[in-house]
Amino acid sequence: MSVEEFMKQQYITLRDEIRASKGRIFLIMILGTLFIPAAGYAAIATSAVFAAASMPFVVLVLMLAFVMEQNSIIRAGTYLKNHVEPHIEGLTTWEHWLESNNALRDTDRYFFGSFLLVFFLFYAVGSGSAIEAMMKDWPQHVYYVGATYVIGGIWFVIVLMRHWHACTSTD
Repeated sequence: MSVEEFMKQQYITLRDEIRASKGRIFLIMILGTLFIPAAGYAAIATSAVFAAASMPFVVLVLMLAFVMEQNSIIRAGTYLKNHVEPHIEGLTTWEHWLESNNALRDTDRYFFGSFLLVFFLFYAVGSGSAIEAMMKDWPQHVYYVGATYVIGGIWFVIVLMRHWHACTSTD
């Protein structure tokens, strides 16, 4: 296989990986925005305390899956920019074009931030509902439960802060 053919195949493979990650992000978004409220409501309506208590952690897992997929997209784009596109002469390549104007990346940043804001609100509402449900049956454990959700929220904020730039830029 020639170097040119290898670079072409690498480009095609990475673009397919990016496309698949975008599909998974859409699935995570749809699953989260439909499943989380419905499951949370069902858990509260049926007094399923442990189901209600687990919902905030399901939201955390969905948020982490989203960050992971977004990070994968940016990682593939960075590789394309640094290792594949330099071998293409005489053309404006995709990643360099995107970086030519910061406004071209704004939509990605807004979507990323909006998704996380909505899901963090789901986390906060789910945590509050879970604490309320736990208080009915086990009021003596409410502080432990509350501390667990606070720790989960802080942990996710730390993860988010560490990955924010990596998930919103290929610089």
